[in-house]
Amino acid sequence: MVLARMSFWYFKKGKREEGFAELDKILNTLAQESDGFRGYMSLLSSGDPNAVTILTLWQDEDVLKKSEQGVFARASKKVEESLEKPPRIENYRVFSTELFQRTQ
Repeated sequence: MVLARMSFWYFKKGKREEGFAELDKILNTLAQESDGFRGYMSLLSSGDPNAVTILTLWQDEDVLKKSEQGVFARASKKVEESLEKPPRIENYRVFSTELFQRTQ
């Protein structure tokens, strides 16, 4: 069963790009650090120029919980001075997914 963590990051005014750059570096190293990491999607809010939503996918509940104490805690610490408030997280069970990439 694949699980997902949706994390909502709220940066201080003008700090989103700097903070997100740090988060993106961490996300790009997850595949090498965790056998249970299955991928991610970063969403930059068009309505709030200081908000980022990140969806991460995890193999199972054990890996998801371990990541909360490991990589998620490290990521939060790394960007805490750029944050308006601590990130909010929600966990989900993935029911289904399908992604398409079409070339023209």
